[in-house]
Amino acid sequence: MSDKHLTIKEVADLLGMLERNVLPMAEHGVLPHPIMIDGEPHFPEEPILRLRDEEEDAVPSAGVYLSTGKDFSYFKVVKASYIVMHKNWPFAAFTLWDGSLHIRPWLTHVVDDLPDHHECILLSCEDQNVLEVLLEDLPKPSSIVWGYSWVGQYDLESTATSPDVSH
Repeated sequence: MSDKHLTIKEVADLLGMLERNVLPMAEHGVLPHPIMIDGEPHFPEEPILRLRDEEEDAVPSAGVYLSTGKDFSYFKVVKASYIVMHKNWPFAAFTLWDGSLHIRPWLTHVVDDLPDHHECILLSCEDQNVLEVLLEDLPKPSSIVWGYSWVGQYDLESTATSPDVSH
């Protein structure tokens, strides 16, 4: 284990973020808490490198840091890997950093209903150039949600479910 510590600038450079976001992210538990060295905050190198590696392993991953007044929220961003058509509607198939596959309506939004995951993610469906596949061509999804009533275009009452998938 490394005893090296990183400055705010080094953390921001490693994670590809603005320096001004480093301390608030540490305050909210997204980054490890810093220790003071010569009156300046420094972060342990090991967890920062691990966090960077986890984000690079995601398909693909980044983060969005949102502020509402005094509260801050951090969401990992996961882009759709495939488009799956179901009942003539597009759905996003995406893979999380743990390798689990999930399917949600093709819509950029916060996904807060992932089984076995306590954190929310931001699903990005901005890239229109993803491959369209059949559901049968994908590995077994960990979860499928065929619609949301607040979207107004998906009927929750008559949606089909994939075999062997609970939601």
